[in-house]
Amino acid sequence: MKDTLTTTSPTGLELIEAISRHLAEPEWAVAHRRAAWNRFWETPTPPRTHEHWRRTDISHLVLEEIAPALPAEHRSLPDWLDNTIHGAARRVGGTLAFLDGTLVYERITDSVRKAGVVFTSWSQAVQQHPDIIRRVLESVDYDPADEKFTAMARAYATGGTVLIVPRGVKVSLPLQAFVAVEEAQAVFPHMLVILEEGARVTLLDGMVSPDLPSRAFGSGVADLILGEGAELTYVLFQQWGQGMEYFHHQRAVLGKDSHLTTITVALGASLSKATIESLLCSPGAVSDMLGVVFGDGNQHFDHHTVQLHTVGNTTSDLLFKVALDEQAYSAYSGLIRIDPGAQKANAYQRNENLVLSSSAHAETLPNLEIEANDVRCTHGATVAPVDTEQMFYLMSRGMPPRDAKRLIVEGFLQPVLDRIPAKSLREMVSAKVDEKIARRRF
Repeated sequence: MKDTLTTTSPTGLELIEAISRHLAEPEWAVAHRRAAWNRFWETPTPPRTHEHWRRTDISHLVLEEIAPALPAEHRSLPDWLDNTIHGAARRVGGTLAFLDGTLVYERITDSVRKAGVVFTSWSQAVQQHPDIIRRVLESVDYDPADEKFTAMARAYATGGTVLIVPRGVKVSLPLQAFVAVEEAQAVFPHMLVILEEGARVTLLDGMVSPDLPSRAFGSGVADLILGEGAELTYVLFQQWGQGMEYFHHQRAVLGKDSHLTTITVALGASLSKATIESLLCSPGAVSDMLGVVFGDGNQHFDHHTVQLHTVGNTTSDLLFKVALDEQAYSAYSGLIRIDPGAQKANAYQRNENLVLSSSAHAETLPNLEIEANDVRCTHGATVAPVDTEQMFYLMSRGMPPRDAKRLIVEGFLQPVLDRIPAKSLREMVSAKVDEKIARRRF
């Protein structure tokens, strides 16, 4: 495994300069990296006493000593990644794949190109669409709870994807981008999606690796920006191998009458922590936030969702389903916040946890902050073992206990997976979930 470039002093700025030179970035992009790195360096690592970090122990991480290796000039496509790409969706409009921060695969159909869609690497977008990228970077807003990690990700960003769909363009086939790790010890992907007025697209954002021989670290950000009347389905598919500890911050800003569907599928990594935020800041905006988690072994998952209604006549609907076996752990915390004056806002939040082992553990913490008086907000949460009546019913019809439990788990998670609109992506993601379930002995 390659050595990671590390720093224990502000000379880490030299690494920022090296990354920018390697990517031939303009001075304004370098300045953004410097500002993000300074913010990272000056921000303390969040303590375990912080509510947002109380359920995930990061005391073993010395973030100031973690940094990426420079992307290689050229990397070949390994068989396992090639199989992942071509086994994902049979009919897609385009695919990008990054291995250890280097673009190793790029295919975009002529119809997508002719429609004016930009689907490219972050480094290429900085060169080809500087005004758009610069405007986005200058509007970056940091969540105080995740500030250390998001600043780090923005400073060291390598291997990121930019998707821009022009006004009125409706992309009929899904697009997919993969961030893969094989040798790198640290990865910092950045996803930027911009949908202009009336645009529509479905995107799979895949995080994949084999099981890793030693501990690896990742911190990524996803910025989703929807214009008026735009429709985006964004599938975050996390299938890191064992050894990866990954931190993700996703922030969506929804314009008037736009509709965002985010589907988070978390199957891999030794430790995975994600913040998923929807900012509904224009009337008529709708955000459907869905999640599927299946953990086993000693996997640790921590998901925090935010449904933020800053104006009225907006709707958010969240359903997060978690199944855990062996010694796996999941923490889910969700916030619905209705700002003053956001009348007629409608928000729903539900987290369901299926615990398959006496050693598995799930925590759920829903939270409401409502500062308007004409709203509709509800939430619910459950943590329960497998239903004995369901088991009895299936076994009484000749189904072995193992198969009965597997069928119950699949049925528990499937309602979320069924909401992936693109059939090819839905079948791929469902197959990966079923594949992991099938490996369990129960």
